[in-house]
Amino acid sequence: MLLRELQTADARDLAGFMMQPRYQRFIVNRLRHDSEVKAFVERHVASQGDKRRHVFHLAAEERHSGEVVGDGFLIAQSENKFEIGWGLHPALWQAGFGTEIGQALMGIAFERLSAKSVWCKIMKPNRASSALALRLGMELMSTTESMSLGHGRVEDVEFYSQDAASYFNAAY
Repeated sequence: MLLRELQTADARDLAGFMMQPRYQRFIVNRLRHDSEVKAFVERHVASQGDKRRHVFHLAAEERHSGEVVGDGFLIAQSENKFEIGWGLHPALWQAGFGTEIGQALMGIAFERLSAKSVWCKIMKPNRASSALALRLGMELMSTTESMSLGHGRVEDVEFYSQDAASYFNAAY
């Protein structure tokens, strides 16, 4: 798996899985049409040269086929804290690719962007992503019940976190 900057041509591959109901189950900002995915990609591509950029949305490309099969994001916040998140084509769930995406996001955050800490929020019913956060070395910090996620959606949400010291001291 290769995590890289989004490219305009990625919109087709992203639409192939981002609009699937299984993928959208645990996503807050649902893209429902090809045109919405295309606009999403174009917005992120346009921001790539902005020095004030604080959102990094990346494509997860399968190395052998070159197909974009997942995505990840990092959102820079105050004091070198980053929120991360990931997504993967449902056909590839439970094959270890989500872990690869998560590990790459953690590496980018801590090793390239000098993050002091990284955190993520996961809807409580999404047990696969909760398990992934733990595999990445993150710890469950808190749970918020009935959190408003926008668009009329309310879910129980878990917050996971890891600091730079525990990342760099983790076993390989």
